[in-house]
Amino acid sequence: MNQVMNLVGLTAIVTISTGTAVLAKPVIYAETGGQESLILYPNGLAVLETIGLTLNSANSTTTPKPGYDIGALLLPPSTDPGVRGTTFTFLYDDQDGFYLPLSGSEEFLGTFVFDVDNNLLPGLGYQFVFGNFSNSFDQTFSFFLTDTTSSSLPPMFRALDVVAPGFPDVDLNTQTWVEEDIDLLISEELSNFLINAGASQSVAGIKLAKARADRNFVAVTTVPEPNIVIALIITVFSAFSLKKLK
Repeated sequence: MNQVMNLVGLTAIVTISTGTAVLAKPVIYAETGGQESLILYPNGLAVLETIGLTLNSANSTTTPKPGYDIGALLLPPSTDPGVRGTTFTFLYDDQDGFYLPLSGSEEFLGTFVFDVDNNLLPGLGYQFVFGNFSNSFDQTFSFFLTDTTSSSLPPMFRALDVVAPGFPDVDLNTQTWVEEDIDLLISEELSNFLINAGASQSVAGIKLAKARADRNFVAVTTVPEPNIVIALIITVFSAFSLKKLK
């Protein structure tokens, strides 16, 4: 019996077949760079306008891929704890395409600025700014973007949820992976924040943007003991069970 679990973020889906052998040569990889390319959904922007938020600008920090309008640079790893840097690692086995996020976060540069109609949102200032996102995952392997600007939202506020349709396309020869058709949705937390500021309706789940993820990575180490891999798989199934109960 096959179990398919959505694990992505601007990231992954793991497919586990209980009747097949455990990973043959799993390797841990660390992301070293890349970018996110975005297209904003007009319908999503229209819904935000009805509650008092009109897009003013979207700051590109790198050239987007063809067919996309906005580019967000992925910050490289940092050795200085006071400087933001990507720390994301994942497990991958090229033999069967097994992909599993392990730890850390992806750190991006790029912000959105919305003009605020204070007649509709009296609880906000004249502009609403969020971005410089940190992409990470929770105990159910759900990915989400937190705002790190702290301009209009509390520190490290969960702003957008990340939903992707399938596997990233991993190329070990070029040490890159690509994934398209990722959706960025307004989180329930951000929707509640806007309602508390005066919004007339919930915007939770509204699609803000479609994204393409491009990443560079390097091998960190090979997992030496099969029991480590088995423990990871048990963790995945436990997370999947927890997600189904919610």
